[in-house]
Amino acid sequence: MQTVLLAAGPLSAGTLSAQVLERGTFRLWIDGTEAGSEQFTIQRQGTGGAQTTEARSIVSMRDGRRLDTHLEVVGPELTLVQYLAVETGPDTMSVTLSWTGDRLRTRTVTDWGLKVRGYRARPATFVFDEGVAHHYFVLAGFAAADAVGRTMHVFSRTSDGIKPIEVTGTGPETIEWGGERIEATRVDFGAGVAAGTVWFDGSGRLVRVSLPGRGFVAERSP
Repeated sequence: MQTVLLAAGPLSAGTLSAQVLERGTFRLWIDGTEAGSEQFTIQRQGTGGAQTTEARSIVSMRDGRRLDTHLEVVGPELTLVQYLAVETGPDTMSVTLSWTGDRLRTRTVTDWGLKVRGYRARPATFVFDEGVAHHYFVLAGFAAADAVGRTMHVFSRTSDGIKPIEVTGTGPETIEWGGERIEATRVDFGAGVAAGTVWFDGSGRLVRVSLPGRGFVAERSP
């Protein structure tokens, strides 16, 4: 039932005719051990302020856990509309995050019950969910030098509340990806356990995510 809920969540009209922006697979490592994979698709429909972007993924872990996600944002600023996530495996969890008026509301259903919470909505609010690599595609908009010092507000199923995270650095870097050396753009963000780095290739595609404080690395398959 939970997987059906995810697939049948509110969608923008005409989703089936949306343009596919990106589609691919990430290999996922935790503490240096390959732990699973993530298949994702990002689609967009419309233009300007009326455009709707939807990102979906299936994260399959080697320990039997599976996470299905669906993120919907609007406009060129990628303003959050809603997020749905269903985790199955040894434990189950269903999370719905929605933006209504000046409030963000979460509804979490687990084996132990239901929890509903509300937060004051803030600009530049994004979903960087635990163990989901493709969510960091939004940082392509923070790759310019003048983005350093800008603050985002970040939601994750496993965090208590919505946390502010600052962009701490950007710049070009040569990395090895797919057995070749490529020119990439690096974006650093956060501090301490929340610190991380993402890399985009010359086409603006997200190719790598590193969260050292969590022991998490994701690399896109060429």
